[in-house]
Amino acid sequence: MTPLLKKILFLILIIEISLFGFIYPVRNFIPKLLSKLPVFKISNEVYFREKEQAKNFLKNDQSDFSAKVLRVEKREENLAFESNKDITSPPNKTSFKLELVSSYNTPGQAEFVFVLENLAYLADGFSGLQIFDVSQPEKPKLIGSYNTPGYSEGVFVSEKLAYIADKDGGFLIVDVSDPKKPKEISRYNPISAEGVFVSNNFAYLAYSWWGIKIFDVFDPKFPNLIFERDLPDETEAVFISGNYLYLAKGEKGGFQIFNISNPKNPSLISTYKTSGYAESIFVQDNYLFLATDTAGLQIFDVSNPAQPILVSNIKTQGSIESVFVSGKYAFLAAGIAGLEVVDISNPKDPKPINSLKLLGFTERVFVSGDYVYLAVKNSLLLSAQNLPIKNAGSLQIIKIQF
Repeated sequence: MTPLLKKILFLILIIEISLFGFIYPVRNFIPKLLSKLPVFKISNEVYFREKEQAKNFLKNDQSDFSAKVLRVEKREENLAFESNKDITSPPNKTSFKLELVSSYNTPGQAEFVFVLENLAYLADGFSGLQIFDVSQPEKPKLIGSYNTPGYSEGVFVSEKLAYIADKDGGFLIVDVSDPKKPKEISRYNPISAEGVFVSNNFAYLAYSWWGIKIFDVFDPKFPNLIFERDLPDETEAVFISGNYLYLAKGEKGGFQIFNISNPKNPSLISTYKTSGYAESIFVQDNYLFLATDTAGLQIFDVSNPAQPILVSNIKTQGSIESVFVSGKYAFLAAGIAGLEVVDISNPKDPKPINSLKLLGFTERVFVSGDYVYLAVKNSLLLSAQNLPIKNAGSLQIIKIQF
């Protein structure tokens, strides 16, 4: 790419960001562009979407920009959720439309959303945990918050406790019995906690390049680390179904399956390499759904966990950041393409059936009843100096209308 072309592309980006606050009309070629170039330069600050871009820039650039120490966060999948009828009531009709009914700007970068009992818990990056009353989805109300020490990547809520993967802030357990006044009750060492899933008094943590950790949280005030293992590749997301733990493997692609019938001594039973960045993972009815960024949604038969079988791979308009399965539908957070819905009644032949373009970059999706809850970044830019970007995210709620 010639220097002149680079300057032209940067000029386009600057105009787009100045006019719209995010990159919109250039959505069709922006993923390829961002794979090669920094997003933006201001004074001695450089903004990136990828860690590798930052590393390559600092390595090759000889200007004053190389004097800056950049911290760049990859769009990270955190958590997935069990398919539980108490949590989500799947749509039961074949046709519906999607309507945006509300959008609430948040102070941080919206990373992940978990909904339970008319409350939405938002992992909001540097702004920690934000709690919303969504009893009236058209009018969500912020009723409580907790400013965590790190960068909140994900949250799992169970028995009035919020389990938070707080990146460099570690693993936190917060009492949310009074959602207006959440209180931290315990914290584990800060080692880049990426994702968390809680099942049967055990908390399972994806710890990025430090593998997995399992805690006995029967007494949440004193979580007991009962197992840890370093793994050769990144662990991006964790999902529990039955006696099995499923790990999405991040930039290296693919997933791993562990038998956790004895959580103190899990055993690795299979590894499957895929294309794309494995962002999110969801398991339902012996099928595993893997969100793989620009490689699309990949579906596997895991009825035999020791031998996963790829049964289909569907590419959609956007980059697939996360997946939530409800009934016969897969709801996809599709980056700049917004929300996309795929009919998976036949997992071997999935069919896109609906989509809704939104302002911003859709990171995470959660379905509860007739509503879809989305964690959306209103800007693609991340601070090069670890500073939160005000009003950079939002909680957006979509109604499924039959």
